[in-house]
Amino acid sequence: MIEGTDIVMLALARWDGPYASTAFSLAQELSKNNRVFYIDNPFTLKDVATNLHKPQIQSRLTPLFTGQHIGKQIYANNPNLINLRTKAVIPINFIPYGKLYSSLSRVNNHVVNQALRSAIKRYNISRFIFINSFNPFYLQDVTEFNPELTVYHCVDNIAESKYIGKHGKVLEADAMREYDVTITTSKKLHEMALRHASNVHCLPNAADFGHFQKAVYEPFLRPVELKGLESKKIIGYIGHVDFRIDYELLNTLSRTHADKIILMVGPEHEADKDKLERFPNVISTGKKPFSDLPAYLKYIDCAIIPFLRNDLTASIYPLKLNEYLAAGKPIVTTGFSPDLEDFGNTIRVENTIEGFVKAVGEEIATDAESKQEQRMDMASHNTWAARVEKFWEIVTPLIENKKVYG
Repeated sequence: MIEGTDIVMLALARWDGPYASTAFSLAQELSKNNRVFYIDNPFTLKDVATNLHKPQIQSRLTPLFTGQHIGKQIYANNPNLINLRTKAVIPINFIPYGKLYSSLSRVNNHVVNQALRSAIKRYNISRFIFINSFNPFYLQDVTEFNPELTVYHCVDNIAESKYIGKHGKVLEADAMREYDVTITTSKKLHEMALRHASNVHCLPNAADFGHFQKAVYEPFLRPVELKGLESKKIIGYIGHVDFRIDYELLNTLSRTHADKIILMVGPEHEADKDKLERFPNVISTGKKPFSDLPAYLKYIDCAIIPFLRNDLTASIYPLKLNEYLAAGKPIVTTGFSPDLEDFGNTIRVENTIEGFVKAVGEEIATDAESKQEQRMDMASHNTWAARVEKFWEIVTPLIENKKVYG
């Protein structure tokens, strides 16, 4: 931690978006000791027109249309965490890369630059670190603001996203070359970032350890979806039910373990809903509030990560892994990411459908208190507090060197 230094973070994930995000989790932890100004990913005019009735837009009407009142304290008990909202920008992602795209991009960047300029004046921001978390579309040149350090935060394989990858692949590479340091959330992303930058560090995702420990110690009532099923063992997945899932594996698991409940807690991707076979033992809850997740995890006997193995998933360090471990749960996962090697024998990695299905049964049958304690101990080292400590270890010497050498 460097006292008196603020953090300005531009992220692709909005703080009040539908999904938990690495960027906002990091921002929350940083704000415990430093002021953090979390800049919304700008809404486009199209976003505003098509979603005018939604709370995310309604709560931002003044800044979206006037550029006034851009700053908002997010939580009443944390004056250090400020959300910065911008005016609506022009939708340009559909435009091919070229002169028109570049011209309109400069217009959009001016909007965001102006918001930051106003915030610097209003909040008397003088010394700050600028973090761009996976949003290379804006604030591409922050030299006019003279930050102490510029950090590009790479949280996913941008080339594998059909939407943001269209322009993001080129823009992200440019950002990595221009910024002082790149921080990635997985080993694979670290390897990929080294193609564009030399100063690259890996800072993996983490878990809100205390929150998910509640699954062990809090007397949560059985969730309504699980009432009347007290005699059944529960195989559970918490997260997005989307294109990353190996549905052949999941359906085979449901069919083979017909005597157990397959619990899917999380939003279902519309395009993939038909891929999950609705066996009698499959329960899908849909999206649940973050606060409710420990209650579901409490009643899971084996947690799973049934991801496909491909270029997209190879770059993922899953948040849910440490969340499961914090609750002491047995975990069976496919070997989709090199980062899984770091967890040793606290998790079970299987790369065939037959092996995965068998492992789930074995992990339930052989679970023990000693294993649960080992898992919780592993998770206790993978907290956001530990990640922020590592963040400061990375950036502090870089700032000091920059002061000396310019």
